[in-house]
Amino acid sequence: MSNPAVPKKPGTAKGRRYLGSEIVFNVILTLFVLLCILPVIHVIAKSISGRAPVVVGKVYLLPKDIDFSAYASVFNDPTMIQSMWFSVLWTLVYTALAMVSTILLAYPLSRHYLPGRKVLMVVVLIPMYFTGGTIANFLWVKQMGLIDSPWSLVLPILTSTYNTIILRNFFESIPTSLEESAKLDGCNDLQILIRIILPLSTASLATIALFYAVARWNNYADVRYYINSSKKFTLQMKLYQVVFASSSSDVSMVEGGKNAVLAETIQCAAVVFSTVPILIVYPFLQKYFVQGVMIGAVKE
Repeated sequence: MSNPAVPKKPGTAKGRRYLGSEIVFNVILTLFVLLCILPVIHVIAKSISGRAPVVVGKVYLLPKDIDFSAYASVFNDPTMIQSMWFSVLWTLVYTALAMVSTILLAYPLSRHYLPGRKVLMVVVLIPMYFTGGTIANFLWVKQMGLIDSPWSLVLPILTSTYNTIILRNFFESIPTSLEESAKLDGCNDLQILIRIILPLSTASLATIALFYAVARWNNYADVRYYINSSKKFTLQMKLYQVVFASSSSDVSMVEGGKNAVLAETIQCAAVVFSTVPILIVYPFLQKYFVQGVMIGAVKE
């Protein structure tokens, strides 16, 4: 009887099938990566290209007539910089509060001795499949007096059911013997959570924090619905204005722009500018990403 742990020899029929499937998988994965990367390269190339090549559509993956005027227009726009700092501030506030609420919800649901645990889990799952819709959310925000308040970007989406389930499953995978030993030493539930559970959950916590931060950073719809003052626009809302409100003859949405700078290059520069903060943060959390999702998503 053959040992399944022994790799297939390339000369055998099974080995050739294994090698063929691996090649097909690698080709498909390479094509998928190219589909993700090539548009980004195209946008970057267009953002630093001159006006003439962009107008005639000659810019593909490499920039032509390199010109950084579009980035100068973006950085010279005070509203763009203001929107960026506003986005950074409220992304940090939202991520911190969302993590606290998710932890406080996921930990009790992970304890099998919690009375009514199954009923509470059903209640948590309902919003994942049935939502009130945009109008209901707007009316709720209005009744709470949060219109034109930055808190309207935080409170309505404070806790994600998906992230709660991932974290709950991870908490369940932690041996209960650790909790029992801590209780024998006189620790209460809050001390157990802070001193034992959270230090063992670094991977999942970092992953979920990244999920929350990216979701808040990329969201602009709620800004359109709830925020009236332009001083409270997030960077994504400003980017939305630049991309959809600008035209080749109108760069007024970027107040620092010059008429000689094509609006299309300004749009691309704004897109690149808005992605930089996430690109800076992601490498520091990448080592936790796969581990956190896999451990939290699989329940043994």
